[in-house]
Amino acid sequence: MLRSPANRRLVRAINRSMVLNVVRESGPISKAEIARSTGLSQATVGAIVPSLIEHGLVSESDPTVTGIGRPATQLQLDRDSYNVVGLKLMEDRIVGAVTDLEARTLGQSELPVAELEPASIVEAAAEVVDDLLQISGLRRERLLGVGIGMAGVIDTNRGLCRNSPFLGWRNVPIGELAEARLEVPVRVDNDVNTLALAERWFGVGQQADDFLLITLGRGVGLSIVAGGNVYRGAQGGAGEFGHTVVAESDELCSCGNRGCLEATVGEPALLRRAQELCIARDLSSPATAAELYAAAIRDQELANLLVRAGEHLGRGISNLINLFAPALVILSGEGVVAGETLLGAVQTELDVRVHKGLQDSYELMVEPLRDEAWARGAASLILDAVFEPPTRSRSVPLWEWDSPP
Repeated sequence: MLRSPANRRLVRAINRSMVLNVVRESGPISKAEIARSTGLSQATVGAIVPSLIEHGLVSESDPTVTGIGRPATQLQLDRDSYNVVGLKLMEDRIVGAVTDLEARTLGQSELPVAELEPASIVEAAAEVVDDLLQISGLRRERLLGVGIGMAGVIDTNRGLCRNSPFLGWRNVPIGELAEARLEVPVRVDNDVNTLALAERWFGVGQQADDFLLITLGRGVGLSIVAGGNVYRGAQGGAGEFGHTVVAESDELCSCGNRGCLEATVGEPALLRRAQELCIARDLSSPATAAELYAAAIRDQELANLLVRAGEHLGRGISNLINLFAPALVILSGEGVVAGETLLGAVQTELDVRVHKGLQDSYELMVEPLRDEAWARGAASLILDAVFEPPTRSRSVPLWEWDSPP
């Protein structure tokens, strides 16, 4: 069985992925060092490297003397050989970024949208891609693909948006539509999963195989990384943390249920309750979440509102830690600028509610987020397809879908 052509192809693909990732992580590096790091023979490494060079993923530097014997040629990732684009779809705009193979942002673009029909969004996405390539001076033939991140339940394998309340979409084959229009490979995922991929490959997630990434903003998002892989569940439905119930409440959520975490700590819910508090006291109401957070510094009732939100969020995160035992919890999103009033309440709940056996096993990290980070995360969908280890169902890497340009 192990000698079947399919298994031989898979083994070769796995070996090639190992070599590429060692070069990415440790380059400049010699073939001998790659062999020691991967456990592969020098002959196997020597057979793999020319293909990576041919495809433009790896480049050679001048030989360097490392000791007795012939100087060793050094190999490194050719980060400028290809580019990828990431798009974050929102109900009022599309934010895009173009990056190199190390997820360094080379250009950014943003386009307001008024029409949310899928065909209109795809045309707007194509306009953003064209703009990104123009402002960055990059060649379209070097574009490996486009990653799309969006809120909702996304079936990544099928490129299908099963449900996105913010866009009002159900069962929209956005990946297929975008790929037909853009004429490059397209991958689609939940936007929080794309952030987790960026952290896994290029951020703090490189140091933790098991971590949670939670976003706080208009909604409450979650990505679960277990064993180095994003857990998506059946048909992409995992991670709907905002629609778990942490307290009895009559607050109606956008999903139609009552008492969801999102209806308690999401920015629209906080703004609505803050406005009610201000109207009852004949005070001017905050119009944005940023105004609310600023007003809470000098208004005790608004501060109490944020404390209660932090308590609910902290209970929810405690449940996640007790379930998944992550090494790292990243709290991110636009809402973390609420500051110590909300985040202090989160930490207090974690100190009380996380199981005693787990309290010393995780680190909580707070990362504020800008729109560009969402787009860079979406670009990581394509980078993930370049660097992720192959499987039986996907043994051909993205960069071999077409012959080298």
